[in-house]
Amino acid sequence: MTFIEKFSIIIMLLQGVVMFFDEFYFHHKRKLPKWERIGHPIDTFFFILCYLVVLFLPMTKLTIMVYLFFAILSCLVIIKDEIIHINKCSVYEQYLHAILFILHPVVLIILFFTWSSIVNIGVENSIFLKVININNFIKFQFYLVMLFFTYQIVYWNFIYKENKLNAKISYK
Repeated sequence: MTFIEKFSIIIMLLQGVVMFFDEFYFHHKRKLPKWERIGHPIDTFFFILCYLVVLFLPMTKLTIMVYLFFAILSCLVIIKDEIIHINKCSVYEQYLHAILFILHPVVLIILFFTWSSIVNIGVENSIFLKVININNFIKFQFYLVMLFFTYQIVYWNFIYKENKLNAKISYK
């Protein structure tokens, strides 16, 4: 595995850890109003679209344009809530969002540059390296993102019950 592949995996892991902390610490701490319970799965959906293109479509001029469209749209969609977050989130959560806004396009760039090799996994000398490589990691991450997407929809929209007290809380 090359240095770039190792670095890419570290960046993608970092994004996952930061997203995990945002979701399971900050979101559960402040509880999500309805607009976020709907909006966050939309953010994840556009991220998933990028993975779907890379994992299931061949790299052609048309699919590159489709990928770039989805990637740009994904980067724009994730910032849609920030005007409201100014008044609803703590400074620490806003810093965490800033980190996520930096990592999001970096991960999409990594995904793009890995696309051509997803199908053509190189043969390594070590059995461990045959299993742990950037291509397999991207496939694994795709399944994790799909699981997270399902969690966002199911937990925040069907399991979580917003009571009247939470609905009246001001986050200023």
